[in-house]
Amino acid sequence: MRFSNRIFAVTATMLAVTLAFLVSSSLALAQAGDAAPSAPGSSAASSAVNPASIDDATLKHTAKAFVKVTEIVQTAQQDVDNTADDAKKEQIAQQAQSKEMAAVKAEGLQPAQYNHVLQVAQADDAFQQKFLSYVKKVKNSPSESD
Repeated sequence: MRFSNRIFAVTATMLAVTLAFLVSSSLALAQAGDAAPSAPGSSAASSAVNPASIDDATLKHTAKAFVKVTEIVQTAQQDVDNTADDAKKEQIAQQAQSKEMAAVKAEGLQPAQYNHVLQVAQADDAFQQKFLSYVKKVKNSPSESD
């Protein structure tokens, strides 16, 4: 039982780390003029946290993207930890951001939409539990890499 709680804590921590990483990515896109104007409730500073506004299909796609993004972040962190070259660290971070965006978009989500779901999961415990149950299903699925 303790192992299960530890996995939950690690997953919840990765949720926070991934949210911070992708919020910075979407802000970079917005600054580059690549993003459309934000929809209500999609900005990082949004106070509109409404779990009911997120349908199950979006939640499932976000869970799939989250698993992929988490793997990308973990790999990038290991690569960063294994190099002392600051330029190489920056290159690793940029490549990871690009891969994260691709993983999110591969699930049919926009970065702002993905970020919004993660923000709601951070703010609402019941919604977070539901989201993490989908994450667990994705991780336990034999076709998780598809």
